[in-house]
Amino acid sequence: MDQRALFLRQVKLFVEKHGFILVPREQNISFMAEHGMTVDDLRRVILSLEPRDMFDGPEPDRDPQRAEKWTVAEFSPEYEEETLYLKLSVRTDVERCKCLSVKLYVDRRETRE
Repeated sequence: MDQRALFLRQVKLFVEKHGFILVPREQNISFMAEHGMTVDDLRRVILSLEPRDMFDGPEPDRDPQRAEKWTVAEFSPEYEEETLYLKLSVRTDVERCKCLSVKLYVDRRETRE
């Protein structure tokens, strides 16, 4: 099993067992409110992720204080005919998953033109 598939397997297992932590950043709260997305909707998106949705990671958290325990990956799944940007993090020793970011996906290559 490759790293992407293994990461997703852990994400789904931890979300099914314990739910997930939505980091209460302003952008996350605003995006969800503006798009009528509930925590249950986000949970369904997370549980439906496929390896092809991952475009970066998995890799250790870039924050040195979290790098040893948390692994991060970025995704661009479809949700209601829009492409989302999701950043998820897992910690295997406590079987936890965090959603660090949920917003509309912006292809950085398109913004450079």
